Amino acid sequence: MGKSTEKTWNRGRYWAATIILCALLIFSAVLVFRSSAMADELTGEFRMPEYLGLWVLPIAQLLAAAIILWRKFPTLRVFAYSWVLFYFALELILLINVQDYTLAALAGFKIVVWALAFHWDRNRIANSVPKAASSEAPEPA
Repeated sequence: MGKSTEKTWNRGRYWAATIILCALLIFSAVLVFRSSAMADELTGEFRMPEYLGLWVLPIAQLLAAAIILWRKFPTLRVFAYSWVLFYFALELILLINVQDYTLAALAGFKIVVWALAFHWDRNRIANSVPKAASSEAPEPA
């Protein structure tokens, strides 16, 4: 595999995983906005405020998808990835708790997609973070 082919392969697999991850986030948020019956049921079952399941989580999903796709702030992108992992893990735990194993398998798939997208994005994040002039700094005594 040549250098050009390897670079294309790396870019392709990164964008494929990232687009699938963001599509899952956007699709989930749109489902809540279109039909809030399931979100109402879950918020009642878990005794949490309705606005959290109906507005805060879907809007946070949309924001996380936008931040992950936006290349300008790499540190903010890391926080978006961490929030998405927290959300997916919480979703998996809750689905296992209510014994809906089909949706729990889908939540597990979401975590795998997240892991692939983050793994292939971590080098891009590291390269886009401004480097401090640590190579010229004197060593502490």
